[in-house]
Amino acid sequence: MLRNLFAAEWLKLYRRPLAWGLLAIFLGLMLLSQGLWALVLALHIGAVGGLELQALAPAQVEQLKLQLSFPGVFGAVLGQLNGTGGILAIILAAGALGSDYSWGTMRTLLARAPARGSYLAAKTLALLLALLLATLIALLVGSLVAFIVSVWLDLPLRIRFSDLALLPLGIARALLVILPYLLATLACAAWGRSALAGMGGGLIFLALDVGAGSLSSLGLVNELVLFMINLLLQPNITTLVVLNGQLFGLDPSLLTSALDLAYLPSPLQAIFVVLIYSSSFGYVAWRTLARRDVSGQQ
Repeated sequence: MLRNLFAAEWLKLYRRPLAWGLLAIFLGLMLLSQGLWALVLALHIGAVGGLELQALAPAQVEQLKLQLSFPGVFGAVLGQLNGTGGILAIILAAGALGSDYSWGTMRTLLARAPARGSYLAAKTLALLLALLLATLIALLVGSLVAFIVSVWLDLPLRIRFSDLALLPLGIARALLVILPYLLATLACAAWGRSALAGMGGGLIFLALDVGAGSLSSLGLVNELVLFMINLLLQPNITTLVVLNGQLFGLDPSLLTSALDLAYLPSPLQAIFVVLIYSSSFGYVAWRTLARRDVSGQQ
């Protein structure tokens, strides 16, 4: 049953223009980001018509060089995935579940396979597979840009097998970061029985979570306050994103002055807390689907 439902969900995602459109938007934004950073670095070192605009500290310059070459580009792409990519993933998840109500496809699917837990699991797995493929495409495109920039700005051009061997771990972390927002969006879409409810709920939750993460400065008060703040989702998400950057030699704190790594939770806590939030949102989504019929009546 799960295999058949997954095949149906994947077919819907693969043939849906929204998925391809969101992928194109993500790749376009990633290319724009990399291009702007490359231009900033080129202007700093005088690679554009001999014009030099040295507005960066030496440590920041070295960080940009790492970010625009190998293996740092892998960390930069995964960071982009957990930034703008997370927002686009929310839109994709909202459309994937919400459209089943408006198009009437949920009634057909549940008539053939009535287990709603399997339906939700198949949809989640299909979304994660789509995000995995999008990540691999983004890494390939980012690597191509890094090769061009490295040749242009005379940056080190070397790819070691040990760096490539770290990619599965980095990709797994990046997908884990997106998972709670994905499941929260599915829960909102199931509750509101529409793509709009899922998109609105997912984006509002993301905004509130990012806002709550800004409270980390209150952790300076005492250790108890810091402990309570680090039980929120955002600080733990930040830990995983920073770990992915450090995995490929990047130090996000050099380009983001507001980021203080000393007050972030431990990696083990970050994984545990993210899994707890993901499980909670997944349970809410399942309960919402299980308690209502397709027409939305209790």
